[in-house]
Amino acid sequence: MNKIKEKLFSLPKVKLIPILVVGLVVAGVAGAALVDYLSDYVSTTANVTSPIEMSVNEGANGSWTSNKSITIDTTGGSDFTFTTVAKNNANNTIEGYPVIVAVAPEGQNFTGGEITKVMFGDENYWPETNMIDITEYLYVVYSDGSLHELSEWTGDSKRLVLFFDNNKDGDAQPYPIEAGEVNWNVLTITPNAAIAPGIYGIYAQYASDLAEYATYQYGL
Repeated sequence: MNKIKEKLFSLPKVKLIPILVVGLVVAGVAGAALVDYLSDYVSTTANVTSPIEMSVNEGANGSWTSNKSITIDTTGGSDFTFTTVAKNNANNTIEGYPVIVAVAPEGQNFTGGEITKVMFGDENYWPETNMIDITEYLYVVYSDGSLHELSEWTGDSKRLVLFFDNNKDGDAQPYPIEAGEVNWNVLTITPNAAIAPGIYGIYAQYASDLAEYATYQYGL
């Protein structure tokens, strides 16, 4: 009997090891979380800029110069000429509203009658002798997007947002610029001889929404 016990206790115990190992492996698999992807990822960074790029030239000059600002010395009652150039850098046609923002000198406001005459020229109204009078086609854009004739406008505003409505029906329509197109507009402005002296700002831009743009400008 003792010999039988000795044999039993002397049996190798290595058979217990595989059982423990299997138990650990199973526990490891059971505790692993499933993932919701089956691959790594790639990424693309898009650096987005405004599609329409503007430049400005003194006088009647429709070439692209990259000038962002010019300074013109003039007097009340004397006309002055400048050219705005717009370039569509997008690969698609872009529609927008070309606007002009006039800013009165420090401490002064527009009240009406400051602009006597505006002549306009582009590829359709050129050479310079073919420029047309658009004074009656210029409208002040209100914050709600409505248009009011500049020639009849009276008020008290530091800024005026102006739009050229060639249909003269008070219904602003966007102008398309084809992909890669460069177009230019020549403006000859004659201020009233009695206009208050000072430094006036004139800005040209393309707006995507007239009402939002006017609201922004009048809030500055």
